[in-house]
Amino acid sequence: MVLRSQTTGQIKEVLKKNPQGLSITDIVRELHINRNTAGRYLEKLLLSGQVEMRHFGMAKIYALSNRVPVSAVLSISSELILQLDSNTRIVFINDAFARFLGAEAADLTGKNAEYSPLVTAFEELFPDFLARVKKGLEGTEWRGELAPASRGIVFSCRIAPTALDHGQKGVSVILEDITDRKHAEEQLRESEERYRMLAEAASDLIFVVGRDDRVEYVNSYAAAFLGTTPAEITGKVRSLFFPQDAARRQEKALQEVFATGNPVYSEGPLFIKNKMWWFDHRLVPLRNPDGSVHSVLGISRDITERKKAEEALRGSEERYRRLLQRSFDAVAIHKNGIVTLANQAAAALAGVASPEDLVGKPIESFVHPEYRDMVRERIALMTGRGEPVAVGMAEEKFVRPDGRVIDAEVIATSFLDNGEPAVQVVFRDVTRRRELVEALRQSEEKYRTLVEHSQNGVFIIQAREILYVNAAFARILGGKPEDFIGHDFRGFIAPEDRDRVIGMGQRRQRGESVPETYECQLLNVDGTTRVTVLLDAGLILYRGAPASMGTIRDITEEKRADVALRESGEMIRAIFDSTFQFTGLLEPDGTLIDANRTALDFTGATREDVLFRPFWETRWWQGDGKRVQRLKEAVARAATGIFVRYETTVQGAGTATMEIDFSLKPVFDPEGKVRLLIAEGRDITERLKADEALLASEDRFRRIFEDGPLGMSIVDTNRRFVSVNRMSCEMFGYTEQELLGRTIEEFTHPDHHKEDAREMRKLYEGAIPLYRTRKRYIRKDGSTFWGSLTVSPLRDRTGKIIFTMGLIEEIPETGADKGQ
Repeated sequence: MVLRSQTTGQIKEVLKKNPQGLSITDIVRELHINRNTAGRYLEKLLLSGQVEMRHFGMAKIYALSNRVPVSAVLSISSELILQLDSNTRIVFINDAFARFLGAEAADLTGKNAEYSPLVTAFEELFPDFLARVKKGLEGTEWRGELAPASRGIVFSCRIAPTALDHGQKGVSVILEDITDRKHAEEQLRESEERYRMLAEAASDLIFVVGRDDRVEYVNSYAAAFLGTTPAEITGKVRSLFFPQDAARRQEKALQEVFATGNPVYSEGPLFIKNKMWWFDHRLVPLRNPDGSVHSVLGISRDITERKKAEEALRGSEERYRRLLQRSFDAVAIHKNGIVTLANQAAAALAGVASPEDLVGKPIESFVHPEYRDMVRERIALMTGRGEPVAVGMAEEKFVRPDGRVIDAEVIATSFLDNGEPAVQVVFRDVTRRRELVEALRQSEEKYRTLVEHSQNGVFIIQAREILYVNAAFARILGGKPEDFIGHDFRGFIAPEDRDRVIGMGQRRQRGESVPETYECQLLNVDGTTRVTVLLDAGLILYRGAPASMGTIRDITEEKRADVALRESGEMIRAIFDSTFQFTGLLEPDGTLIDANRTALDFTGATREDVLFRPFWETRWWQGDGKRVQRLKEAVARAATGIFVRYETTVQGAGTATMEIDFSLKPVFDPEGKVRLLIAEGRDITERLKADEALLASEDRFRRIFEDGPLGMSIVDTNRRFVSVNRMSCEMFGYTEQELLGRTIEEFTHPDHHKEDAREMRKLYEGAIPLYRTRKRYIRKDGSTFWGSLTVSPLRDRTGKIIFTMGLIEEIPETGADKGQ
């Protein structure tokens, strides 16, 4: 029904004269129209908001609306609002919508939607938009989202049937800019996904429990620990998955969090899978916007190994006490200068009957008067810092109760004993040490004499260069030492054996198992005469770098072979003690039966100090229970015939330590049984330095990336930024947060989109190694600039491209560029 404006005006005029309101009967009587006609007009006026209706008893009272006109309200709304009539003509558009279309509201009113800027604003979306408008004219409301591609905006759209003034059918279009909300939702989704990935990648038990005691979330690690899957746990009551006593403890802790709103931390045992586990539990409240706790986040970390380590530490302390009493070195511990613990060796050194005769006595009462001031200063230094302090070896004089003065070497180390500073002092009688030093000097002189006068050739080779040969080596190959030193060892190997000998040396340096002794043909100094030798080589550290040291024995004649055989024991000892690596011989049960000089000198021990004792009780391994346990397990494995190798730390003299590449190699007898174990330790200090250099290199790359003069960015396979540097942000005029997650196409001028897509496809297909071009970019303020772009692929270990790195240099626009 089309309403007549005259009748509408008459009704409004009557109601204006009667502001208190009139019933429909009063209106019919005043205007002389029938009741049905009046009812239809009033209904349309109600829908258009021009008339209001209220109940008075059983009657309906109509009055003119006192509200602000709809058009006035819509004009100041922040939403984009448009009204169309039944012919899709614009009858109303607010200023916000007009600004979006780039026109004035007055210029748009009365235009047909199909011939208005709506067509270009919505681009390919306009046909669907128009179809929904027409559905709205038919009475069907639509809600959804519109995202014009070129605008980079997302709208929430509502198209609703509307009764216009005078009762005409129309439709209202309401657009709300939800771009920021969509971005926020996407960022929230990505954030939640990252946190979920972290939770799923964690080696902790992570879960969320609601007030109804049902599991709201559990990570895969926790589910696997319980022998099930997250789907089988989620939504079920927590207590179903734990023993009753554990479930009750958990419930008590959870209820405390719900009741107080405070985190709860605890640790305790959990018997599950026929095994006792220990966990460190952290329960954190998750709150509603009003601050109330709706759930509890729990993180439980397996500390079973830590508990075992603590137990091992207690055992280690007990073993230390036993070792202290069995030690050949005199050891005493004092607090505030008063002896609290001493071993039998200390009692013997001090000339008293038992350790009890030392305990409770001032340590300086045994010190020679000339050294007491020095000892007092040292005690003050070691106990006054509040942290462990080690004092290097020093010589002091002590006085026994019988008046005898003895010279001793002293090493002192401070530590905390039940929170109080204490000092451990190790004493050694210098007299015996001096005798051993002299014996060592004589022994080394004998070994040096043996090497120089040996019938076996001794050599040291580093990077194929001969650094040392003895006279026997030169004599065997018909020359003098200077004929070999500084030359390439390959030149003295017969061609038929050259690759084999060099290959064995390379494999030995890589740690592979190769024969230590083998026959080969060497060339005489004349370059033609072949000498058959038995070559024995091993790895040493020489002048800070790996080297091969070994011997050659001429076995051309049986007599000379017999002579070399008789001398081999002495030569082995010479080589054994002259190598730079730590070497020792063990019985299969772990008893140390020999150790080379390098190993002994490092820890300041003598052979008498360490031989015929369990290897793990020697000084190299003291002070670390885990290290001792690992060595025991390694010896047990090697005794079964397995070569064992790993990296570890050994203890030297005083507080010195060294990181070594340690190995245990079984030696078999003719029946195939393990006869001996060879223990070797190689200094890996240089390798660790190389690792530090690598970290420094990576740090330099990060600084270049962050502070470089070019715009640098890393994008994923979807062409979205995952990392940008400061210069990129300055070029585009965005913050780092605004750029991350957005595609590079959003900042590239549309003229270059096709070329970019084509070249990137070539890059990913492997047709080109990198991609260079000149193109325009769009800044945040809408301005453009020209940039020189280089794109390089970043690959994973399989060679697959997982990211690309782009370098942009802002360049001036050229004449050729202006034509584009």
